[in-house]
Amino acid sequence: MSIVAIISSPRGKGNTNTIVQAMVNGAKENGKDVKIYNLNSLSNAKGCQACMACKKAVGCAVKDDHAEILKAIRDAEGLIISTPTYFGEACGQFRLLQDRFYSFIGPDFVPNIGGGKKLATVVSCGGGADGAKAMADKIEGAMVGMLKFVPVGKIVFTGANPPDTASKDKTVLDEAKAIGKKF
Repeated sequence: MSIVAIISSPRGKGNTNTIVQAMVNGAKENGKDVKIYNLNSLSNAKGCQACMACKKAVGCAVKDDHAEILKAIRDAEGLIISTPTYFGEACGQFRLLQDRFYSFIGPDFVPNIGGGKKLATVVSCGGGADGAKAMADKIEGAMVGMLKFVPVGKIVFTGANPPDTASKDKTVLDEAKAIGKKF
């Protein structure tokens, strides 16, 4: 597998998923294999337990549904991450996984997953475009600054209610597909 796509939205088939799927289609057209993970479907998912085991050995010691995702990200050449905004923040499903990215940082606070992995970010919201853009920038900034990912594109989709809004927006779908082709 070369690309991992993370769908964090609890809707599963809403705007965030639609945009990610367009990116996936672009990556596949570019010859990439893509593994999609829908975080809301996980039945055993925990946030970081602050056990610090990842600072003594490479990887996270917690054995839950996130373990497979973390390994897939570690092995992948690229990552598509997404979240809707709830109460001005990333959704809980995304935050649980994001906390586990701590295991990608060694005891010397240098990334231990290899640099140069490509990154695409998707943030959707019903309103508050400024807040959603700031969140997308913050997520991308952490992935680039701390983990040395290389950004290939970012979509902030506002007015994302009802859940089929993105599926009717050819411009955003074309943009997402073009970003996917950068993997």
